[in-house]
Parts: sequence; C-alpha cells; structure tokens
Amino acid sequence: MDINGILGKDIGKHLGLESAKLYKGRRSLQLIFSSDRLLTSSQVSRVKSKLSEAVRSCTDGNLNLDLTVRFPLARRQLSDDPEAAKVIMETWCDLLPMLSPIIRRSKLIESDGTLTLYVPAAAAEIITGTENERVIRAVLRDSFGIEDELFICSDSAISMPSSKRPKLGGVQAQRKNKAPVKTGEKEVIFGRAIKSRPISMYDVREDSGRITVKGSIFSMEEKSRKNGGCILLLSVTDKTNTLPVKLFLGDEDEKIIADKLKECKKRGDELIIRGDYRQDGFTGEMVLMPYDINCTQAERRQDNYPQKRVELHLHTRFSAMDALLKAEGRDNDAVNTAKRFGHQAVAITDHGVVHGFPSAVSAAKSAGIKAILGVEGYLIKDGFCINFDSEFAAVSINTDCDAGSSGKISVSSVRFTADRVIDRFYISTNYEEPSKFDIDAINSGAAMESNPELERIFTDLMAFLGDSTLVVESRAELIRMCGLARRFNANLKDRFIDVEMLTRYLHRELNDYGLEAASGLFGVDAEKTRAETIIQVFAGLMDEMRRLGLDGIPMCAGFEAGHEKGHGHHASHIILLAKDREGLKNLYKLVSYSHMEHFKGVPRIPRSLLCIHRKGLIIGSACEAGELFRALLNGSDQDEVERIARFYDYLEIQPVGNNDFLRREGRVKTVEDLRDFNRRIVEIGAKLNIPVVATGDVHFLNPEDALFRAILMNSKGFEDAFEQAPLYFKTTDEMMEEFAYLGSEKAFEVVIKNTNMIADMCESMMPFPDDKRTYAPAFEGAEEELKNMALGTAHSIYGDPLPEVVQKRLDRELSSIISNGYASLYLMAQRLVKKSLDDGYLVGSRGSVGSSFVATVAGITEVNPLPPHYVCPECKHAIFDVDAASSRCGVDMAELQCPNCATLMNKLGYDIPFEVFLGFKGDKTPDIDLNFSGDYQSIAHAYTEEMFGVGHAFKAGTISAVQQKTAFGYVKKYCEDREVSISKAEAERLASGCAGVKRTTGQHPGGIVIVPEDMEIFDFTPVQFPADKSEKNITITHFDFHAMDDKLVKLDILGHDDPTALRMLHDITGLDPRTIPLDDPETMRIFSSSEPLGISLDDIDCEVGSIGIPEFGTAFVRQMLMDTRPTTMEELVRISGLSHGESVWVGNARDLVLDGTATLSEVICTRDDIMNYLLSHGGEPSMAFKIMESVRKGKGLTADMEAWMNGIKIPNWFIDSCKKIKYMFPRAHAAAYVMMSFRVAYYKVHYPEAYYTVYYTVRADAFDIIEASVPMNALLRRIRAISDAGDKASEKDKGLLTILEVVYEMRLRGIELLSLDLYKSDATRFRLEEEGIRPPFSSLAGVGEVAAIMIAKAASESRFTSIKDFKDRAKVSNTVLDMFKSIGLLEGLSDTDQLSMF
Repeated sequence: MDINGILGKDIGKHLGLESAKLYKGRRSLQLIFSSDRLLTSSQVSRVKSKLSEAVRSCTDGNLNLDLTVRFPLARRQLSDDPEAAKVIMETWCDLLPMLSPIIRRSKLIESDGTLTLYVPAAAAEIITGTENERVIRAVLRDSFGIEDELFICSDSAISMPSSKRPKLGGVQAQRKNKAPVKTGEKEVIFGRAIKSRPISMYDVREDSGRITVKGSIFSMEEKSRKNGGCILLLSVTDKTNTLPVKLFLGDEDEKIIADKLKECKKRGDELIIRGDYRQDGFTGEMVLMPYDINCTQAERRQDNYPQKRVELHLHTRFSAMDALLKAEGRDNDAVNTAKRFGHQAVAITDHGVVHGFPSAVSAAKSAGIKAILGVEGYLIKDGFCINFDSEFAAVSINTDCDAGSSGKISVSSVRFTADRVIDRFYISTNYEEPSKFDIDAINSGAAMESNPELERIFTDLMAFLGDSTLVVESRAELIRMCGLARRFNANLKDRFIDVEMLTRYLHRELNDYGLEAASGLFGVDAEKTRAETIIQVFAGLMDEMRRLGLDGIPMCAGFEAGHEKGHGHHASHIILLAKDREGLKNLYKLVSYSHMEHFKGVPRIPRSLLCIHRKGLIIGSACEAGELFRALLNGSDQDEVERIARFYDYLEIQPVGNNDFLRREGRVKTVEDLRDFNRRIVEIGAKLNIPVVATGDVHFLNPEDALFRAILMNSKGFEDAFEQAPLYFKTTDEMMEEFAYLGSEKAFEVVIKNTNMIADMCESMMPFPDDKRTYAPAFEGAEEELKNMALGTAHSIYGDPLPEVVQKRLDRELSSIISNGYASLYLMAQRLVKKSLDDGYLVGSRGSVGSSFVATVAGITEVNPLPPHYVCPECKHAIFDVDAASSRCGVDMAELQCPNCATLMNKLGYDIPFEVFLGFKGDKTPDIDLNFSGDYQSIAHAYTEEMFGVGHAFKAGTISAVQQKTAFGYVKKYCEDREVSISKAEAERLASGCAGVKRTTGQHPGGIVIVPEDMEIFDFTPVQFPADKSEKNITITHFDFHAMDDKLVKLDILGHDDPTALRMLHDITGLDPRTIPLDDPETMRIFSSSEPLGISLDDIDCEVGSIGIPEFGTAFVRQMLMDTRPTTMEELVRISGLSHGESVWVGNARDLVLDGTATLSEVICTRDDIMNYLLSHGGEPSMAFKIMESVRKGKGLTADMEAWMNGIKIPNWFIDSCKKIKYMFPRAHAAAYVMMSFRVAYYKVHYPEAYYTVYYTVRADAFDIIEASVPMNALLRRIRAISDAGDKASEKDKGLLTILEVVYEMRLRGIELLSLDLYKSDATRFRLEEEGIRPPFSSLAGVGEVAAIMIAKAASESRFTSIKDFKDRAKVSNTVLDMFKSIGLLEGLSDTDQLSMF
C-alpha cells in the first residue's frame, strides 16, 4: 500500500503500518497505524476515510474495517509542543461527545514531568471516579501511548459552559449550574477532623503509605476480640476501586463508633479516611489502617432544570443479563432516582418481560410518583393492517386424492367486499397429487409434473384474482397456491389474510382453529363451497374485530409470515406502554403469547398479533434496533420510512453516545451522522404529526455503573463489552444539553414536553385489579359445607354442646374465613388431603395453616392449635383448666383418666393463635402449604386442576438471578480478558454489583396459583414456560410466586420424603403411624442422648440419637440438641423453629441462652412468639401483628415500631433479637414437622431394621454401596475426613456424610448391610431380609435408575447363563459391566454360552 500516494507526503511520511489482523469469521480487517507526529481529530478522520477507501478498492467491499491510528511519541511531543494537548483533548471530545463542552474548557498541562487535567469544579463529579475517567485514561494509554499517571483536579476558576434555554410562558428560563449537594459539616467518627485532600482510590498503590481517601461503605463486619473490644472490617469504595479498612476498637468506644458507621452506611453517606495503607500482619493483604475517620453527606447527581423530563425507556435487573437497576421494593433504583430528580413518572420497559411491575408500582406508590407499565418487545414484521372496506378474494384448492395418487382437483374463488359478492370462479380437472408439497418443494421448483390443463386453470385464476387481497383457509393452503404459482410462473402476491390465524387470535378457547371449528362458531352451512365457507367465517371474524375497535385487519406478508425459521435477533425492538387497564391486560396477553407461541431466542410479537391486542397501548419506535431507525440506517426511501413511522404513536430519539458503536463499526462515519438520524426522525414526526420523545434507554443508574454491565456482557462473549454506551439515568439538564443541536425549542419539546405528554396519557395503575381484596376461588355452597364439616368433626371430638373455648374459637374463625371469602380455599385443601389419605398417603401441613382450628377439624392439618387440654375419646369430656406454665404442648402433660368414665384421656393442643394465619381483621392473604408424598405430588397437582378447570390453576413461577459466587466468576473472567488485577475487596464490590441480575425463570416446586372462575389469568399476570422451554409442557405465572401474595390464593403442594417414608414403614411393620404415641419416653430420649439406641456415638462427636431423623439429623441441629438437651415436645417445637429460621439461633438466641439472659422458653423461636410476647405486655393487637410480620420477613423494626415497643416496656434484648432476624418459621409449621419427625424417630427406636431400610430407600440417590461397605475403622476415618474438611468438602461428600453416619450407627446396633446379589437385590429399593438389609442395584455409583430397572427385570425373568447373556438381556453399558465384574457380582458366569467339546 502506497501510503504517501493515498494521503500525500505531508501526512503519509509520518505514518507506518504497525499491525494487521484479519478475522475471517467476522469478515473483519483490523489495521493499526503509528504516527510520529500528532494529528488533529479532523486529520485522523480524513486519514481513516482515505485508507478505508483504498483498502475497500482492493477487496470485495463487504469487509468490515477497523482502523486505528496511534501516536507512540505523544508523551515527548506533549512536553515540547503546547498544541499537542489540544489534539489529545479533541480526541477525548470525539469519544465523549456529551462531555465535549466541558473538555474544551478544561486544561491539560504537563509540568515537571507531571500530567494534570484541570476541569471545572462543578463538573468534577461526572468525570472523576466514573467511566468517563476510565475512557480518558484509556485514550492516553491506548491511543497516545502515555503511561504516566494523570492527575485530575477541579478548578473553580474554570466556568461551566452555558446553554440557551427556551422561553417558557414568555419568560426566559434561568440556567441553574449543576452543583453537588451541599455536604455541610464533617462529622468526626474516629480520631480528628481531616483537612487533607482525598486522592482517588484508583491511584492507591502498595507503596502509597499514608493516604487520605473518600468513599462509601460497601460492606461492614464486626468481629469480637478475646481480650475485649472488637475489630471493624470495612470495605470502602469511591467507585474507581475498593479498599479494605481495618479498625481496632476498645470496649468503651466499640458500640458508639460501630453504630455511627452503621448509620453512615444506612444513609448512604461517605467516609473520609486518613491512615496508613500497608500489609496486614494477620492476613498478609494490603489494608488501610485509619487514624482518622470523618463522615460527610455523599455527593449525588441532581436534576436542576426548572421543568423535568420523564424517562420512557428504562431497564431493570429483570432485563436478563443486560441491565443493573435494582427493582426490589424500597431499593427500586428507577423509582427512587426519578423521585429524587423530581420527575413525575418513570416507565419500566424491560426486554420482553414485565417481572418488575409489582415492585415498581409498590415503590412508586410509596414515593408518590407514577410507574408507567411497559415492555421493550421484539416485533416480527409479518405484515400490516388492511382496511375493512378493501376488496378480498377467498381462494380454496381441493383434491380428492392422496399424496402420489391421481384424482380430481377443484379450484374455487370468490371476490367480495364487506357488503357484497363481486364475482365467483370455479373449475375442476384431473390431477396428480405430489408426494411432497411444502416450502422446500416450492423452492425447488419441482413440486409437480407439467400439466397444460392445470396451467391454464391457474392462469385464469390469476386473472380473476387481480389486485384483490387473498383470504385463505390457512398457511398450508397458501403454500399450495404458491407452489402452483411458481410452477407456472404466475405472479401471486405474497399479501394474504390467514383465517386460521385470525381464529386462533380471537378464539383461544378453542382446541382447534381450523375452518370446520370456525364454521361452528358462526353457524356456517357446511354444504357450501370451500371459498364461500371462508367468506362467511371471515365475515364473522371481521364483525368481531370491529367490535373490538380494531382499525384494520391484520394481513400477513410472505410465505412464512409469522413463522420465520430465523432466531429472535431478526426481530425489531418496539416499546409498548399500557395506557389503561384494558391496555395492561392486552400487554399481559402479548407477553404471554410471545413467550409461549413465538419464542425463538427472544419472546417475539408478530405485528398481526399486536394489531389484535393494540387497544389501550401506546406504541413507540424504540432504539436503533427498532425498524424506523434501521430503515434510516439502511438507506430506505422516504416513502418507506414514512410508512413505517405511521404505525407508531410516538417516535424515539436517543443520545448519540448510545449509538456510537455504529461509528466504531464503520456503519456511519462521524458523530454528526448520528445526529442527522435524530434530526430526520424529528422531521418525520413533525411531518406526520407524530410526537418525538428523547429517551435514555437506561440500563444502569450512574455513569460509573457501566463497568458492571461490561462485566455481564463480557461473560456472554460480546467482543465490544468494554465499549459501553452511556446508558445511565440522565437528568433533564444532561438531556437538554445532549439535544441542544436540535435548537432550544425543539430540544425542550422532545426532552420535556412530549415525554410528560406521553406520561400523562398513561393511567397510574396497579399490576393487578386495583381493589385491596384477595381474589379467592369459590365453590357453590362452600360456606355452609365448611361450617357443617367443622361443627360435625368438633362434635365428634368434644361432644355436643361444645366446650365454651372450642365454640368461641370456631365461631371466631368461621366468621373471619367466611366473611373474607376463604371457605372455598379450605374446602379445596380438605379435598386434596382427603384424597391423599384415602389413597394411603399421609399429608403434613406447612406454614401457618395449623394455626387454624377450622383447618384441624376439616382434616387439613393434624396440628390442634387450641390451648393444652384433655379430652376423653369415649364420653367427650374435655378439661381446659390445666397448668400451661410448664408447657404449651398438650402432649407434655401428665396422663389423666377421665373423671367421668375412667378412660385414658387424649392430650391435645399446641396453643397457637388463629391470627397468625389470617390476621386480626382477616386482612392477611392465607396460603395453605401441604407436604404430600413425593410419589403423590403429581397426582395432587392434577387433582387441583381438575377441581378448578383448565385455565384457572397454574404452576407458580420463580425468577433466578445471578448469585454472588457466579458473579465472582464473571469478574474474574473480565479481569483476565482485560489483563488487569484488582483487590479482593474490589472484586467483591464488582461481583455484588452484578449479582441479582435475572438469569432465567423456573417453577416453584409445589406452588399452585388459583384464578377465580369469573376471571382470567391475564387479569393478574402473563404466563410462560419455565426457562422458556416449551417441551416441559408446563405453564407458569410470569410474575414471581410471592409477587401476587395478596391478590391470588395459592396452594403450596410440595413433594416431601416424610410421608413417603411413613407409608413405607407402615407397609413393612404394619404399624399405622397415626397411632404412634407422641409422648413415648424412649423416643423422646434420643433427642438428648444416644442411650435408647444402646450405643455410643462419641467417635463421630455425636451425643444424641437423632442422626437421620428429619429436621433433627444435621450436624447443625444436633449441636442445638446437645446445647439444650430437650425432654419435651414443647422444646422440640421451639428448636425446630430456631433451626429453620435465619439469624434466629446463631448470633442471636443461642447467645442469650448461653449467657443466661433468657431461657429457651423465653427467646424468640417462632414468629408467633413475637406477637404473643407483645400482647402479653399489653400491646395493641394490630401493631403486634404488624411487627411480627415485619420481623419474620427480615424487614426488621422501623423507628416507630421500636418506639412503640419501648413504650410498653419491652426489654432491650428482645428488641435487639428482632432486629437481627431475617426469616422465621410459624409455630404451626414447626409443630407439624416435629409430629412427623417424632413418628419416624419412634420407628428408629422400636423398629430399627425397618427404619434403616426405609431411610436408605428414600435417600437412595445419595447412597454409595462401595463407600458404605468398608470395614468399620475405614468407615470411621472416612466420616472424620469429610467432617474435618467442613465447607471445603465436595458437594458429593457433603451429601454422603449423613448416609455414612447412619450406616456407622446401624452397624454399631448390630444390623448388617448385605452385599449386592444378582437375584435378590431390587432395582431401586433396599430390602429387609432375615440376615440384614439388601441394597438395590441403584446403590452402586454409576448405575442409574433405568439401568437398575433393566437389570432387575432381566434377573426376574430367568437366571443368566453367561456374561454375554447378562449384557444382552440387561442391556448394560461396558462401564456398568466392568463395575459388576470388579465387585464379583458376575462370578461363576462364563464369558459366553458356547459349549466346549473337551
């Protein structure tokens, strides 16, 4: 390449080719030139343009070019030539166009070897510590080869650029210079006031020594010291880096300083820290040891413009792996920032999903602004709408022969309009049906042999059709006609109306959308010709579309319209905003159908479908991926561009930085080209009278958050992940400045006026029906049926009349249940439980349903929530006047004979208030959670749908997010790809910033959502497939399981091991688990000692006998048992509550018990304890309930709650305990679990062989016969090795540990684990034999369930005659075969069945 000839000697002589790389897969050529002379930005642009033309002239022109010019001598030139600084700053302006006015006012100065950039003081916050700073430094390093450290300093002498404002009401709006929040006085937290200026954490190095930094607290941990006091470990970040801070505190100042720092973190304040940055002698890591810590109010971006914009295009974390704005409750970034900026509303428009609606609306309601509900959809351009008064032609082609045979073909057509028939066409002839007639056959041009008669008929048909729009029965009919047209070179237009598609769109209640089914809808005479039938059905459909208010009829274009074989990236982006509740319901339908019928890579919306469901929606043209911008980019003519624009209710333009990748890719030449696209859209909007709005396409909150998105995009393999667009939430000031090139009046129109106008068009709506009630299902006569059932069972237990306490409890509960419409819910649960019991499977209750006595007498739960009491099973005499001080569980009371008839009385009651389940005013939405046998769960689910009907029972959806551990992997990969190293603290911050972003969806393991009979699921939520996989054939709610807690009733029908195990134990022993005494003393003793088992487990550090008992078998709970040594059912219930809570025992109740502050009976164990304790201190019921609900959900205590508790003299230890709790069990749940566990424990004590047989069978997936069969000393070593490994043990070993402990215990008790046997072992179940327990084939690692079943089946048919016979009949793999050989299972079998003569 002759560079001098291309560029001229004046420039060419300074340039040389540094490197060239050709990427064949991307058809991309990367050229890097170096220049020994600095060039201005305009010169660089001309150099690139001329070199590009030269390269393209030597290639096919389709090569993507990436040309870079570098300046390796720039550092020296910067010292020698003052003009060099201007060249560098011009480059910054090109890459950061939004900052160009600020950069041009800044000063780049080299002095004494130090390079400093002085920027206006008011602009420092949007440069330092942001992605902008990273870009500035990257330009120096990558483009100019300047490795020196750049210092960025604010200079109050440099003024901000001015900007003209439009006149508002005849008055010129005054510009308010953007300024940081006033920080006020610094608060000294530790040490002295700090006067030194903080440096950027980005600049901190290992040898920095004493430094002053400023940043916010990212994480905080407090560790106690043995000699008193504590160590505070902080991670402090200024968004350029994160530093670990280690602070040693004594007893006297520990709490004060720690509390002050916690308050700083809670308020989001910043710390100024002065100290030594040095190596920690304990950890070996670099850490900041502070001398002084000051706290100051954090500086945040403010929207200072007098009138405010509205952001109409914003993505939250629910835009899968793409956006970062938090969307959870009070931490909703979009809503909180819009509120802080003074915006009246903000739109939520995630990619293809609406998961964020419930939390956004809730946050917006609290903030007093409007959440506009929308979505950024993926539009399939399958056609457009045609007027109702157009001319149509119904066409039908019928044959009376099968594929590959001969017969008659008849062609019929009728031309018509909406009010009259114009003409008819009909003809038939002999015909041979091709063996294949599909798209491939059409495209091959070989669909049928030459047929002159047929050719004439088809030519006549084409003449008859003329310019009419085709109306066809189905897509298949269209394919047939297109095949004929191509065969005979006829010009058949690819615009048509698909009657089958319209029937499906308008009548989804049908199972079949064909012409016959549609004819039945409209009473069409089946004797008519096919074409006339099509006309009448189409006429009926047109009437329905008119009644729906449609502007036209959806018409398809192309042979495969709406059925593209390509993936979702071929779709165009589109914004849909719900204007009113009808629009919201249509939006839910579109989201549902896009996921369930048109999902290919992304959830796509055919334009034809959108036309049907457009009412109540406002449609925007979206970003550069929208069809309007693409048409402009691709050079479509003006008529086509205007035709596209007319489809939209508003047009969108965005900051040029959003689309700067087009310039980097060479698809446009300059930033000005991007501005020209926006200017053209504004002109089109003005011409067509369509409003144009400026949006930010927001994906993250602040400029510096771009790094998080870069990490996510890099994890997905995007090569340009490091080149992030400025997709942050911009203020009105920033957007007005961005669009100043449109002129002040037009900028005001697109940024402020029109965005507010669109916002005003959208109603403020809840994502569900607006009223506050829960929409419960209804069975006819449910109220009377439930009442009679409850009273009947109560009378059978307590006699007639009922004891006063029973009657009052029933009356109170039934009144609340019936008045709030939950009688049907109870009946639904009762029928499910009854069916399971009738089929021989116990059902355990979960959650707080056991708080309801009506649920008890209805047979829904075994838990009796009444106070402890005696009742005679014979004469029904009841005694409630008992001493409940010793225990709140009736089981724990002493045995008593009935004073009337001397019968031993039953001991009942767990003392649980009903209000835990339904609230004091019936205002808590109930959910009934049931534990079915895992073998029975699918039957229970099917029965639920049978009860309520198709379309009224749905699996509850879940949303899976990126976890911290996974995010760490993303950060690590990013750093490796960028070849940079970061501190552990910074890695944690970056991982935390990426964690929480949606990855996929799934289904709740047992949740079923019930929709009332008179409503649709689309009144509440869209639906979809779990993880968008249709092959699972499961429909789930689009909203998360818990998002609809207060709107729809849900059942939690889980599969559980305990009912399965109890069924098996019943079958083996003949002992009905329901008859097991829950006060058996020997069974109770295993929770405090292993003596009832007749062995000692000291060698495995276990002093109790609860190994393998559900809820009490883990090392964590066993330690709780050893700490507390329970002897009563009440204590077991409390321990169960403690063990299932989060931050309830460790670091909370355990410390209170061990240091004597409170006893086990006093500490908070279940959520009921909170409400009961507050009520016992004279607390007002509704406030006590509110506090219980807040604490058990991990929300802690508000200041008002804490003040109220102090007012009724609640001790500090109780209040502090409430603050620590993150999740709590209800007492009823704990009681139900303990009842099941105690029964299993009874079998372990009294029927050990049966117990171990069933235990291994239920957990066979984790059992390994090779590991379990080793000698006892080897088994003990293996157990200790896994235990000693702790968290470092593999997941497989963690799952195996309890199995091996149970095997060890069993063998100590003298029960043998037998070896595998070809003819005695079962496929998947352990078998109890006289000599011991026989393992199944599946207990051998590597033998799956299917293989095990095949082996057992073959063995049961006849004995194996050889190894070959075994392999052939059992159909095992070579791996399994070798495994069987290695353990001697095939001993005695010859290799083959061949006989030897000798």
